[in-house]
Amino acid sequence: MTDSIIMGDGMNNPDAEGSFPVTTSKITVKDSSDYSEVFITGLEAIGYKHFELKDSFLIINDLDTALFPKTPEIGKRIVLTGKKDELAVSLMVKRLNYTTIDYTIEMVEFGKTNHLQKGRADIVSGFFLGGETDESDISGLSYFVTEFNDYGENGCYTHIRLGYEEESGPHLLGKLVKNCNGDINDADLDGFPTLTEK
Repeated sequence: MTDSIIMGDGMNNPDAEGSFPVTTSKITVKDSSDYSEVFITGLEAIGYKHFELKDSFLIINDLDTALFPKTPEIGKRIVLTGKKDELAVSLMVKRLNYTTIDYTIEMVEFGKTNHLQKGRADIVSGFFLGGETDESDISGLSYFVTEFNDYGENGCYTHIRLGYEEESGPHLLGKLVKNCNGDINDADLDGFPTLTEK
């Protein structure tokens, strides 16, 4: 069974300057349990006339097709850990469907404080527009990542970036970019350790 979600009429109408911005998108979904509402809503902001979500495929304007990233594997629970100076970090993720992960982050700054956060994060709606990369602390090489985001209240955000890099070994690597960590400093790509699958 196919669900149709029409975010506006999917039509192009000229604006005051005579250009044709797409302000609404028609979104057709084969099975809505395979994708989060956050992801589907985010597609409209991208501005294409029509999206079709069918299993692991995102079909754009009936012409182009993108595959949803397979990292991490749906249904698999993965634990990644890392340490830098006095800070130890543990990240548990479980992929729920093509767009969403459940996660638990535990940060411990030895002798000082700790922070625990649980939530649900969604793949970036524009993942098909271009790949993101991170650099492995282990090999120094870049690798492609899949980014999942969780936006909370008071400007709090969590970005979880996951991928594989051959020279670092066969294990999944992860990076966190997040704030609202209690007394622990905000996490960014440069000042925070690469997490490695246990």
